[in-house]
Amino acid sequence: MGVITGNQAKLQIGQQSDWSTITACTQAVEFVSETLQYKPGYMTPDYLVGRKTAGRMDIAGIQVEGDVVMIVTPDNVGLLIAAVLGAEVAPAQVDTSAAYDHVFTPMSAVAASSLPKLSVKVDRIEQIFGYIGCKIEEMKFASKPQDYLRATFTMRGYDESTGVSLESLSYSTLKPLQFKHGTVTVDAANYADVTSIDFDYKNNLDSNHFTLGSGDYMAEIEPQMREITMQLQVEYSSATDSTRTNKFKTGDTIAIVLTFTSDENADTGVPYSLTFSLPLCYITDASPNVSGPNRIMQTLAVTATEDASNQACTVTVRDANGSAYLS
Repeated sequence: MGVITGNQAKLQIGQQSDWSTITACTQAVEFVSETLQYKPGYMTPDYLVGRKTAGRMDIAGIQVEGDVVMIVTPDNVGLLIAAVLGAEVAPAQVDTSAAYDHVFTPMSAVAASSLPKLSVKVDRIEQIFGYIGCKIEEMKFASKPQDYLRATFTMRGYDESTGVSLESLSYSTLKPLQFKHGTVTVDAANYADVTSIDFDYKNNLDSNHFTLGSGDYMAEIEPQMREITMQLQVEYSSATDSTRTNKFKTGDTIAIVLTFTSDENADTGVPYSLTFSLPLCYITDASPNVSGPNRIMQTLAVTATEDASNQACTVTVRDANGSAYLS
């Protein structure tokens, strides 16, 4: 009997049009791990009949949920980011090159809007599982020195299907993005001495959204108030102390731009890149603490907000894809 190991596993995603119907996938994902699973909700009758335990359990609701962890390459995150934020403008050509900017912003909460949903297929060797109607609850990007840029996408969705087939798709041939590819600016000033980066975007999707019409399965879930945060670890300096004194202690906002620029080009002279822009951030922590004889480090934690002129978060993917990610 052979041993089933994860090194042969595959994961693919595709945008889905109907909440309850799986679709063909369009992208193979270079994933590190996944925890997608079928989650039946059980209930027990609470009548009193003299038993020492419950006499039965009944399924009262079905959904799927779990994480997908991946290493980021410049051309493998566009669809996932689009599915998280929900709004995409038409790709903009960069000058006269074959490179394009895809700009994503948080979807407006209006009656006609709906967060994009994905079909996710996972080949676990013994069986290929299909996860239907997956919406992304949370997106995390993290990196540290001498490591890659890693992303975690937490999903919640409609149902699981088995016996599905994978599509014939190829993986990215580009180099993964690394910590060294990153730059951070605070109010347009470069912060060079950053030692770790954590970005977190939460959609706060409906949970257990069951109605009379939905039966055993959830009705389509949508985002509530978004939470967007970033945390940087930086070496304490006069520049970071100035941010603390002049912005954190006064309750004023700062603008943060985080960019990862690849060593490879989408076209001649135009590198692939991934940019997070947060123009109105309140600093929630700016502590420089002494933990011993080593360098004094400072935490810079922020929460992104919006106003009539500024989106809380704009993510720009620069790649060689001239088509929009969302259909």
